[in-house]
Amino acid sequence: MAVAPASEEVVRLIQQEIVARALEPGERLGTEAQLAAEFGVSRPAVREAVRLMVQANLLRAARGPGGGVFIKHSPDHGLAQTVSDSIATMLRGGMTSVTELIEVRMLLEVPLAGLAAQRADADALRELRAAVTDAASLPDDEPVQRETDQRFHRTIAEASGNRVACALVAWSHHVLQPALKDEIAPALVEAVAREQHREILEAIERGRPAVAERAMRDHLRYLSDVLETVTLRVG
Repeated sequence: MAVAPASEEVVRLIQQEIVARALEPGERLGTEAQLAAEFGVSRPAVREAVRLMVQANLLRAARGPGGGVFIKHSPDHGLAQTVSDSIATMLRGGMTSVTELIEVRMLLEVPLAGLAAQRADADALRELRAAVTDAASLPDDEPVQRETDQRFHRTIAEASGNRVACALVAWSHHVLQPALKDEIAPALVEAVAREQHREILEAIERGRPAVAERAMRDHLRYLSDVLETVTLRVG
């Protein structure tokens, strides 16, 4: 039977320690020396484990007085940040495109809308209504339209009740939506997008998963069509 590298075992021990102590983001885990003594492992094994967890956006290491190893993100938020960072790098480097990312968004957000229609609680519905209302109250305010758009889609993902799926789709709110809005702004009719949001909200409120999925699919197809129109104009 293969034996896991010492650093991987230390990662597991650190994760157990975080859970046992119910540590929250920002709280101090300890120094590398303290962790090595507590776990009965070498300092290099702890250092490598910390490095791996820093790369995964889970921990933060600081040197000097008052330094040590600190919690940076919960596992789901760490996953969301890692995926978002990777996709942002791919987009900047030309390894993917807004068009391609919309296709991925379709694969993720359509079924999440269906889950939200089944699982959304009163708080999620209240937040969705607020996003729609805020957007309608200031239709000519571009920053408000962008913020409410991101808030609306993020809340649907959260309302799905699936933390892994929510983390995996976070890049859409952090990376894709701002880039997409920049590209389609000249041709996007915000009133149409707001009405589509209302249709999605109504389906979720009524607990109709198939209708919510269809409304989300129509909304994302509209954005894709607008992007294609803009691209053809530029071309």
